[in-house]
This record gives sequence, C-alpha cells and structure tokens, in this order.
Amino acid sequence: MNGHDVSEITASTLRGACLVEGCSCKDARIVSTRRASYFASVAKARGETAERVVDADPNWVLPVWSEADLANLDAAA
Repeated sequence: MNGHDVSEITASTLRGACLVEGCSCKDARIVSTRRASYFASVAKARGETAERVVDADPNWVLPVWSEADLANLDAAA
C-alpha cells in the first residue's frame, strides 16, 4: 500500500521425475517398504488378501557389473 511491492523468486527444492527412458524410478511396481506396509495394513483391515505373494518378473533384473566394466569406467573418467 504505502511501501514498495517486493517480489521474491525462490528456487523449488522439489526433485523432478527422471526423464531417462526405461529408468526404474518411474516403475509404478516399486514402492517403499513403508508404503507397502501401509497398503498391507489397509488391506488386512478391510479383510482383503494382504498375505498373498506376487512372484518376481523374470524379465526385470538388476544390472550386474564386472571388475572389467568398472575399470573401463574409471579409465574413461
């Protein structure tokens, strides 16, 4: 009103989603143990089948690195 209008621009501390194609961080099947426990407790309270086990997808594997691969990475850096 009687003073100057002051605008302040602040940087967002939120991390954006990964944009790498095929990156597992976008995989909706991966949830934290805390979130999985929450979902299980809700399902138990509702009488749903929370004790079931879903087999792992055989096509989804973690990458394996050999000593030679790591040496090549160090040499390239």
